[in-house]
Amino acid sequence: MTAQDKELAQLHDNIVEDVKSLVDKYMSIVGWDVPENNEESAKSKILYIIKDAIEEIEEGSID
Repeated sequence: MTAQDKELAQLHDNIVEDVKSLVDKYMSIVGWDVPENNEESAKSKILYIIKDAIEEIEEGSID
């Protein structure tokens, strides 16, 4: 295992928590702005947007 792998392994839980916080953030915003909010539908759509963003990052070059 490389030093980079060890560092990323240590960061794993932080990254997961950051993504969960991101979903929670946008769930809250949608909940405030949309009175008839369907939480399951909103969560599904937010996750779709995040996955789409990840795909865009994967397809782009890393500087």
